[in-house]
Amino acid sequence: MNLASSHRRRLTLSLFVSWLVFSSAAVVIVIAAPAPPATVAASRVAITALAWAVITRLRGGGLGLAGVDGPTRRRIWISGALLGAHFSLWILSLTLTSVAHGAVLVGLQTLFAGLFGLFLGDRISWRLCAGVAVALLGTAILTGSDAGTATLLGDGLAVLAGACSAAYLVVNRGVGHALPLPMLLAWVNGVAALTIGGWILLSGGDFWVPGAGGAEVMAIFWLGLGPGLIGHGSMNWAARSLPVHVVSLTVLLEPAGAAALAWAALGQSFGWEEVLGAALLLVGAGISASDQGRVAPPD
Repeated sequence: MNLASSHRRRLTLSLFVSWLVFSSAAVVIVIAAPAPPATVAASRVAITALAWAVITRLRGGGLGLAGVDGPTRRRIWISGALLGAHFSLWILSLTLTSVAHGAVLVGLQTLFAGLFGLFLGDRISWRLCAGVAVALLGTAILTGSDAGTATLLGDGLAVLAGACSAAYLVVNRGVGHALPLPMLLAWVNGVAALTIGGWILLSGGDFWVPGAGGAEVMAIFWLGLGPGLIGHGSMNWAARSLPVHVVSLTVLLEPAGAAALAWAALGQSFGWEEVLGAALLLVGAGISASDQGRVAPPD
């Protein structure tokens, strides 16, 4: 097996593992209630940051930024703020809309990533334009299937969460190889935790509420160590070699797993409009990202 083939296999495995753990995220977030959404978001990224910091130290690396240039430091802070916004918006959206809606609409991340990737030199093609048109039709059908005010607000927050996630991947990829990946993710998640924690303090929110207990704590730890450590770690590693919109294809498979888990664990059902809208949205996002371009050589 040559080096290029081996690297492609590792990239494929990395994205597959991301899908497995990401599929559980939406359902586990629902289980984490009645903990406040912002608390769930802050706690999960704090746990992820601590885990990456431990991994960095075990590998003999340091966590100081003394030798890092100013532009790279700014990107770390911007990336962390975007990650914090992504989790805050998405976790809040799942308190206002269904798991199926939230998981599917955050998949618009792929379309945003295709557009944002232009800033990194990723080329745009007719597939992106056609995919956007199909995905927008699917989004209209999906969000129109339940026109309640709360649901529409939750759907909108999920879309914004997808945009923040795409921007986060773009900024992280822009950092390039200036930092080892474990160190970078320790800092980015740490900044995200500080950002969300600061918002909780400024808004006068609660860090915990009576009634939240062991199940909620376990759910938050899984979010930090599963989707946070394994899922986002795998995606960021793949994003160093693949266009951002290709890496974001992982989220297109997430709704299928999330919907199945929501049906089995939470008893959530789906109407034909939701199925049709979700299918069109995912097909559109898949079309837009079907041109994989060239795979960069391994580190």
